[in-house]
Amino acid sequence: MSALKSKSQIEILLESLNIPYYDRFPLINKEQESEIRSPQDIAKRILVLTYLSYISDVEEDRLEVIEFLKEEDLWDSVTKQEQKQFLKEKLTEKERTNISWRSEGIWLLLFTINKIDKLELPQQEIAMDSIFARIPDFMTETKEFIQSAVIRPPAEILDLFDLIYRIHWAVRNAAFNNLAPLDVNPSIVFERHHAINWVVDSSLNWDDVTTDT
Repeated sequence: MSALKSKSQIEILLESLNIPYYDRFPLINKEQESEIRSPQDIAKRILVLTYLSYISDVEEDRLEVIEFLKEEDLWDSVTKQEQKQFLKEKLTEKERTNISWRSEGIWLLLFTINKIDKLELPQQEIAMDSIFARIPDFMTETKEFIQSAVIRPPAEILDLFDLIYRIHWAVRNAAFNNLAPLDVNPSIVFERHHAINWVVDSSLNWDDVTTDT
């Protein structure tokens, strides 16, 4: 499918959802396909984020989880900011809230490596139990999960990137211009935008991802 046809189909979808869009968004170049992150990197990020979410609720297990991540060669995939959070004896309420919202990014990441079949519109919050059901059992070997990860076709990934970017633009446009809020959850949109930006640019560190629109 050409970039122009793909862009047109996304705009038709947005119109059907009554989501406004700016019709001069640039076309996505095919060269961007080469920047998409490997499915193994995505699988590791899913595991790190999920275990971080776990220790934000069960802080007394943090040292055991850290040791597990090191044994599974996952500690190198933990960002500097996340390492501080893993090592912190008591997270602030704001830190715990921010970590909990990352579940929405995890759900998108699971979709990109075919661990879920369909990504619904960013409206309903995902339950962590749904994520736990799609990764290895708690504190069990992760090697097979990582090695078996398969990325979706690049064109599908880039279309998802385009769609999320446009929805986030519409959310911010509505807020800036005091328009009626859209039928999407802005926090879910933000987390998905953060996650997909990381997926499509393998040079980015998770901590440094921006969600400009």
